Amino acid sequence: MRTSPGPDSHPVIARKSIRVRGVVQGVGFRPFVYRLATEERLAGLIGNDTDGVTIELEGPSDQIQTFLARLTSESPPLARIDAVTTGDLAPTGETGFRIVASEVLGRVSTGIPADAATCPDCLRELLDPADRRYRYPFLNCTNCGPRFTITRRIPYDRPQTSMAKFPMCPECQAEYDDPLNRRFHAQPNACWRCGPHVWLESGAPIEPSSVGWESSDSSPIESADPVAHTIERLLRGEVMAIKGIGGFHLSVDATNEVAVNLLRQRKHRYGKPLAIMVRDLAAARDICDLTTEEEALLQTPARPIVLAHASNNNGIAPAVAPAIPWLGVFLPYAPLQHLLFADPRVKALVMTSANLSEEPIAIDNDEARTRLAAIADAFLMHNREILQRCDDSVAAVVDDAPQLVRRARGYVPLAVPLPLEAPPLLAVGGHLKNVFALARGKFAYESQHLGDLENPVGLDFFEESLHHLMRTFEIEPQTVAHDLHPGYLSTGWAKQWAGERGLRLIAVQHHHAHIAACMAEHDLTDSVIGLSLDGTGYGTDGRIWGGEVLICRLEGFERFAHLDYVGMPGGDAAVREPWRMAFAHLLAAGFPGDEAKKLVGATAQEARVMTRMIERGINAPLTSSLGRLFDAAAAVILNRRIVDYDAQAAIELECIAVNESDELRRMEYVPVISSKVTGSDGALSLSIGHLWRALVEDLRRGVSPARIAAGFHSGVAKGFILAAAKAREKTGISQVAMSGGCMHNRRLSRLLRAGLEEEGFKVFVHRKVSPGDGGLSYGQAAVAAAILYSEVTQ
Repeated sequence: MRTSPGPDSHPVIARKSIRVRGVVQGVGFRPFVYRLATEERLAGLIGNDTDGVTIELEGPSDQIQTFLARLTSESPPLARIDAVTTGDLAPTGETGFRIVASEVLGRVSTGIPADAATCPDCLRELLDPADRRYRYPFLNCTNCGPRFTITRRIPYDRPQTSMAKFPMCPECQAEYDDPLNRRFHAQPNACWRCGPHVWLESGAPIEPSSVGWESSDSSPIESADPVAHTIERLLRGEVMAIKGIGGFHLSVDATNEVAVNLLRQRKHRYGKPLAIMVRDLAAARDICDLTTEEEALLQTPARPIVLAHASNNNGIAPAVAPAIPWLGVFLPYAPLQHLLFADPRVKALVMTSANLSEEPIAIDNDEARTRLAAIADAFLMHNREILQRCDDSVAAVVDDAPQLVRRARGYVPLAVPLPLEAPPLLAVGGHLKNVFALARGKFAYESQHLGDLENPVGLDFFEESLHHLMRTFEIEPQTVAHDLHPGYLSTGWAKQWAGERGLRLIAVQHHHAHIAACMAEHDLTDSVIGLSLDGTGYGTDGRIWGGEVLICRLEGFERFAHLDYVGMPGGDAAVREPWRMAFAHLLAAGFPGDEAKKLVGATAQEARVMTRMIERGINAPLTSSLGRLFDAAAAVILNRRIVDYDAQAAIELECIAVNESDELRRMEYVPVISSKVTGSDGALSLSIGHLWRALVEDLRRGVSPARIAAGFHSGVAKGFILAAAKAREKTGISQVAMSGGCMHNRRLSRLLRAGLEEEGFKVFVHRKVSPGDGGLSYGQAAVAAAILYSEVTQ
């Protein structure tokens, strides 16, 4: 409680310089500070620069201290304060508080805010017939709207965004200039009179020819209300391409089975689940059995797609998510999307990235006309340029806490802290689900999800995004970190790019990077036991790893144990055709060839070819992958011979067990650590032959596939828990970091964490970046930073 000075005393007048770093531009921070200083009767100024926000305050010392306390406790919802530093200045006698123009000073060290969902105030205006922005598709304020996707560089001011070409009308300018208005310096501020607009164009979908999809020119569609016209077309079962915040969506009525299958055919996406958008939380509750944590995640400003259990008889077309009980559901995050749902006839819309499978999302109008004309019946276009492609983020609640599956819109380019100071460096990530990271100082800046680096189009997207972030944050890497795999496109690119610039290269083993990412998230620099569980990663012995127990430090690791090696007949073909992995596992477990052939539904010719490949080691690389073990189990338990998308077999295996108990019924399902050392690294092997014999025995006894799948999960988890305990016996380490794509499996993740904690371990899991390959670059950056730091401090 502040006390007033006595009648004969005078308050001590001071002047302070205050530097605030973090996400403090484009989030209403300056008007917030203006109001705060005014309430505390302080004089001074505030301005943006490339280092964040600079403030000067003059007034009674106690009021300045109150201001500093409120600065961090009451900051705007989209702001993130990383550091506040203060200094003393000589009082000048200044009166009043003012906001000054932005400056460009030295290197960039502030952050660009992520794109944020429409706030409640803007949504009320959007749907209020008396408001001047009624039904305007691009309204926003300092608490919401596009940020990253329209920004060219820092400082975040209108001339540095794609809104620069839209001069504000007098009313918008007055809001923009008023420090007490929530649109004060809202850079995308606009209205019907002065801002972007929408229109309709026709598409030209036709059947694919023998040489691929053909397209023809689109043409304008006259419409007094393009949004209402779009709704009518969607309700008729047409496929619409709708331009959004980070790119185009392809959309159909999610309750129309014919329309959903038509979209799948045209997009060449035949099995992978499609995301659906619904009006609001109540509508999401109608189609999914949401937990409290899932409801909270749906409503965050990032508005990710949330993977949730579908409710029965929810009216959603079965083709949206075939063969699995989950839906990817999300809420509108842009005014244009809210307008689509203003019509009560619209229940749910498929909103999937506008591309052919595995291509980058389309963002430019001309690009969309060319690439999507054969898919979309019509386009809902607009003329606000998207400067950065950015897919929707995907998240799930795993073990009662959010986990990112895909980190993109709403999260990028927010910095992720590093445990050690890093010189300017680039980490290029992996091959699939690629994300790169730039790092400097105590922060890494991950790119948005870029997809698979399978072709020149994907590499172009990688380079486009890299150059944008390098320019934005003014980071010129001195070191480049990359995956150990010599065949990855990202590895080859890193070697060439670094070589041309004379930069240092640091190769980081795939599974070490996974564990390092989890360690860095939790600011861990001491050794951990790492459970690095995924589908594919190149090992130091030249084999394909993926079921690993590691002893990890940031700067290095030792391999303690791993799943038994098994051949992958056909290499990558074994990923697409899980029956191949099942056949190899069954042979390795001692089953005769004829018996293995019957269990996987192979022909005699297929069995002969697979046997020769495995026995002779011809195109059958050895793997210790847990992901491939899950594929193999799904092939035998569910007869899943081939897959349409990554991890489909493992997802279906998890799904069928969803209602089963976690109880471990048979110890034979548990991989056992053998004393066998399988290579020069001295690592122990987790034997799984008896697991396969127990699984097949249960199948023949008529045990339900659901119970077998549940037992398989419980047994695998128990095996890795026992391996971690064995590692603790040897090392004394009692903290475990879990990472890798298998951590997306909710059942497995839950079983591992619960079992490890019962054994007295402290368990660390991912919360800030994806445990899958989307988090690799962050781990690579942490490893590179630790190696460079150790060299300097030795």
